[in-house]
Amino acid sequence: MPTPREIKRRISSIRNTQKITKAMEMVSSVKLRKARVQILNTRPYAEKLSEIAVHLRNSFVHSQSPMLVSRPVKKTCLVVVSSDKGLCGGFNSNVVKKALEFIRGNKDTEVCLTLIGKKVVETFKRKKYPVIDKYSDVFFKPNYPDASKIGQKILSDFLSGAVDEVYVVYNEFKSSVSQKTRLEKLLPVPDIATDKAVKTDYIFEPEGKECLNVLLSRYFIFEIWRVILESYAAEQGARMAAMNGATKNAGELIEKFTLYYNKARQASITKELLEVVSGAESLR
Repeated sequence: MPTPREIKRRISSIRNTQKITKAMEMVSSVKLRKARVQILNTRPYAEKLSEIAVHLRNSFVHSQSPMLVSRPVKKTCLVVVSSDKGLCGGFNSNVVKKALEFIRGNKDTEVCLTLIGKKVVETFKRKKYPVIDKYSDVFFKPNYPDASKIGQKILSDFLSGAVDEVYVVYNEFKSSVSQKTRLEKLLPVPDIATDKAVKTDYIFEPEGKECLNVLLSRYFIFEIWRVILESYAAEQGARMAAMNGATKNAGELIEKFTLYYNKARQASITKELLEVVSGAESLR
């Protein structure tokens, strides 16, 4: 059995770890609140963009944008979005698992990867899959210009014919304790869902086809931005839950080792008393 001093040192080490996990939980909760505000602030723009895109798509069916037209699929781009840091439970492993399932399920086509997040970049570095682009340190402070740069590169590859379709795998934010790993098709642009009926009769300048191309490009780039925001919020929620669990486990370990310490100390005192009594008896 360890000595009381060793147990006391172990308790002190666990307390220090508990302070770190508690601090990380608090930091993640603050970041999560900010990410929620960002998501709420982007929704009005996203809804209006979807509304106008639906109106244009329905009005100019005869002049479809190349972003809407499906073609024979020879090469698929899979965008995999993870985090830049760990200590967030199964957040990153769930994304990697979903991506590998997609790759194995599409053996008839060549699947190439666009990796967003340091963790997924490190993971696929050890796997032999073709990678088009890698982006790290995106989630230190997510911003629209970086998302726009990523989106424009993916869109350029699609329009040039380098890839025939684009899918994305990411963690969707549900709540502070719940995230859902999602696989979504981004290109060709699927039917755009909108809850609002278009009542406005828009006048477009230049003609609708050119407006449709520009609007769909912006819609796609904004979808990349939405995915990054959702993933960032989900990451903070996952980390907050993981650190909360670690803090509770540390508390349970402290109680357990405190009990061991008290027992060891009691045993040590009892042993000393027995030695004193035995010594006194031998002198009689």
